[in-house]
Amino acid sequence: MDNLVICAGVEHTGSTSLWYTLRENKIVHTGHFKQCKYLQAYEKKDNTIRAIFNQKRKMPFQPNRMNPDVYNWTQDELDDFFDDDFSIDRYIEYYKRVIDKTGFPMAGDFSEYNAELSEDILYQLAIKLNNAFNVKVILLFRDPIIRWWHLSHCAAQKSEEWFFKQDLQDNCFYAEIYRKWRIHFPNIHVAITEDLFAGHTDELSDFLGYPIKNMHRCAFVPYKGKDLPHYPELRCQWRSNARPLKYKELTPELYEYAEEAFEWIYEDCHAEGIYPKYSLNSWYM
Repeated sequence: MDNLVICAGVEHTGSTSLWYTLRENKIVHTGHFKQCKYLQAYEKKDNTIRAIFNQKRKMPFQPNRMNPDVYNWTQDELDDFFDDDFSIDRYIEYYKRVIDKTGFPMAGDFSEYNAELSEDILYQLAIKLNNAFNVKVILLFRDPIIRWWHLSHCAAQKSEEWFFKQDLQDNCFYAEIYRKWRIHFPNIHVAITEDLFAGHTDELSDFLGYPIKNMHRCAFVPYKGKDLPHYPELRCQWRSNARPLKYKELTPELYEYAEEAFEWIYEDCHAEGIYPKYSLNSWYM
């Protein structure tokens, strides 16, 4: 049975570095894009996304967005997937073609929105995907407070501090995301950013069944605060709205505030075994 790897987020955890890693080790190929956002479009019935991706498909390779080596596709095959009539059957056919055309042992979908898919959609997906593929789900999680601070720089409309104190988004609730996906896709692995990009790859290698010989670099590990590295192929990790982030240090006062706001999230993660196993003391608790 063909293998499909779904990386179900979350954003700002280093999924692009993981995408590069699995592609460079010739384990997982994601087709034309790192994240096709197909399941997002399917759930939201968002017909605008296909026109955008049809346009991007014709552009030269750009880091963080597209694969440079998609091999040979007929126009009919492309039109089938990039059609406005979204269906799980089209999704399945596309990733089976990815395996056939690339020769990689696994196809993959690295759309970060996958973390936020509803349980109703996951139920629909599970019925068909589990019959068509050996589905392996990877959840990539980073220290909740540090990730939220990074997101505050990307999403703030007033200031980073202001956004940091707003209501948390659904993608902050790691243990809930894990439980939601585990119900429908029990072949699931939680990778911790601080562990994985420090070189602790054995567990993920065992999960995938293929050795990870080299890890691609990640701007988030080790954590350097305002000195966030500007790696050119990882623009999504240090840019937002086409501009470099003006990264600030997380003050002790803000961190103390966050410890109280995030306490139950850390407790829930620890109850599910979601925390660094090697990078000790890198998460609050």
